[in-house]
This record gives sequence, structure tokens and C-alpha cells, in this order.
Amino acid sequence: MATLTKTITDKSGRVIEVTSNKGASGLDPAFDSYMVLHENGTDNHTLTLVMKIFLNQVVPTTVRLPVVGSVTLPYQDWNKRNFVIKPWSAPEFATFSREFRRQCGYWTNQFWLEPPAGFAGYDYKLGPRTVRPNVYCHLYVDLVSSAAAAHRTINIVNLDRAAAAGMLGKRQNQLNATDFRSDSATYDSLDVKPVPRPFTDDKGVTHSLNRSTIAHELGHALGLDHSGVIHHDATCAVSAVVDHTWMERFFPAVYHGGTNSGVCYGERVPRGVGANVMGFGLEFDATNAVPWTNRIAFHTGTKASDWKVVLKRKPLPKIT
Repeated sequence: MATLTKTITDKSGRVIEVTSNKGASGLDPAFDSYMVLHENGTDNHTLTLVMKIFLNQVVPTTVRLPVVGSVTLPYQDWNKRNFVIKPWSAPEFATFSREFRRQCGYWTNQFWLEPPAGFAGYDYKLGPRTVRPNVYCHLYVDLVSSAAAAHRTINIVNLDRAAAAGMLGKRQNQLNATDFRSDSATYDSLDVKPVPRPFTDDKGVTHSLNRSTIAHELGHALGLDHSGVIHHDATCAVSAVVDHTWMERFFPAVYHGGTNSGVCYGERVPRGVGANVMGFGLEFDATNAVPWTNRIAFHTGTKASDWKVVLKRKPLPKIT
């Protein structure tokens, strides 16, 4: 588990900065946080989560075999399918990194937090008035140059598109982010290409929404599970209970896989679950703000559940 440390406080004793190590596994949710306190009567305060990520460019492994000679080994995706990969060129990596940063930005401008009624720690005086700002939630992803400096290391593989197209029976321009099954520790070069991902909701209506693998996996890095889990969906809960038990064979394939099952992504459940960024879509709701509510609770010594999440607008500070 990652360990949190309060590293900077202001003259009033308010915690300004919290740092986090990356934990023993290297895949624990870990990120720093920084409060910017605006006391001008106009702006909200800002809570920025800072995640340092090292994008590790995977180099294909080549072995020399008797008779055959040099052989480049394939690379397995999460589904254990073998793909031919190639080294990254500098322009390819620069393009991937730029688009990676852009899609991480989907998480910004999504949430604002209203302080608990009994919490005055961020109040300030402006003349005779008391101002109680809300807190704007911001995410900054810093691409660092080494694993040692990172909260999280992500292996990125550069697919040989000609080989992948041949293996999958597609044209190269038909390849997309769903072909190589990425996970929280490994991305592929096609993941920067958001792709429509059809799913059918509980009313039998089929939706096709753009899905960003990067935004989805970043949610996992922030500590969020799949959409059905964080929305406490009963169908997803059934999938988790029957996973790897004798009961699983009595359920359709969409229930197989526990919390990685189709129903936990959002198949056959209410549309809002499937359309969420932690499902098949790019929509956000209050369940996705948990990394910020948990962290501000640590900054302030309050309960995360006492902070009200406000979506997609900037509430004005409350002045009395």
C-alpha cells in the first residue's frame, strides 16, 4: 500500500502538500496532491492530484536459436494473445506521449467539491464578510524520465501493424485500441486512438460511445474499479460472487470474469454505468471523484463522504 505523508503546511497549519510513495507492488494507487488557496473573493480553491508516470518503451526480445538463428519473440496482451512488436522510433514515441497527455486531460474540469457545513478550515475573511470557497479538482500527469522518479511505470509496446492486421484478418487502417487487450501496467501504440465501443443496456438499447483506453486505465491508476463496482450495481455483484465457482457455468459469458466481466463494465445494466469512463464510455459522475474526496479528507481531517461533488460547473464561493 502507498504511504501518504503531509509535507507542507501553511502558517495556519493547513496541509498544502501531501506526497505518496508507489507502494511495494508499483501498481498501488499513488499520487501527490497540492492545495492552492485563493483568498481573493472570486476564485475557488484548487486541489491538484499529481501523478508521475514513466512510459517504459518495451524493446522486443530477440533470442538466437540453433539452426533457426535470431528470432524476435512475440508479446502477450492481457488475453494472452501473441503480437509482433517493434522498437519505438523517436517520432512515434513523441506522438504517443503527446496524445497520452491529452487524453489524461479528460479527468480535468469534471468535479468541484463543496465543503461540509461544519468545516470552516478553508474559510477566510474579506473585509466584514466570510468567504467559503468550493474546491476545484484538477489532475496533472507528469511524464518523468525514469521508473525511480515515478509513482507508476507503464510498459508501452509498439505494435507491428502489418503483422497485427494479418493475424486479425483486418486492414491496417481498421486496427484500433480494442485489438491488443491492454491493462493498467501495459499499453499499446493503438491505445491513443479512442474507438466506439458498443454495449447494450438493461433495456435492450445498444449504444456506441467513444472509449479512451488511456482515460479508463488512468482511472484504475487513481484507485477506481470498473463502473459496475463503483456504482454498486447488483448485476456486477453477482458476477463477482460466482467468479471461479461451480455456479459460473450457469451464467452467460457476459457474467464471466468477476469484476472484469462485461456486466461490470456496463453490459446489460443501466446506461449510465456502461457510459462511464470506468466502463465503455467517457462520461463522468460523482463516483469518479473519489480520489479527490479521499485526498481532501486526508488534507483536512474530515470525512470524504461529507464533501459534496458538483459536476461540470464552477460554483461561486459562498459569501456571508
